[in-house]
Amino acid sequence: MHILGLPLHPLIVHAAVILIPLAAVGALLMVFSTRLRERYGWLTVLVAVGATLAAGAAALTGPLLAAELGLTGSPRVAGHQFLGQLTPWPVLVLTLALAGFRYLTGRTSARTPAVLITGIVTGLAAVAALVLVGLTGHAGATAVWG
Repeated sequence: MHILGLPLHPLIVHAAVILIPLAAVGALLMVFSTRLRERYGWLTVLVAVGATLAAGAAALTGPLLAAELGLTGSPRVAGHQFLGQLTPWPVLVLTLALAGFRYLTGRTSARTPAVLITGIVTGLAAVAALVLVGLTGHAGATAVWG
């Protein structure tokens, strides 16, 4: 798949590399700051939705690019592909937990079990997403640039 002669995968990857850390750091700030949560909460959820879509699209277009370049099964690409298939999942969990957390904190200021659980899941998913996008990007850069 190409856009204006450029392979789609690297274009989508740039969106994922920007949106995933932005959503994860924003989510962590939301968990710990009521002021930021009230001001930027739903915007952060929208960024997380974009990050989820970008991560999923990158995972779908990566194998297509590898096949096009004849790199399917290549040891250089295998680690990147493995991590790339894992990355969308914590980002999806982050998006869902963050949306739930923002919804619940907008309805009540009490520290209910649901608020605490969604806050904890949001934080863990944010850290997992940050780690995986970093590892995946590093593996991809190593595969391309050696």
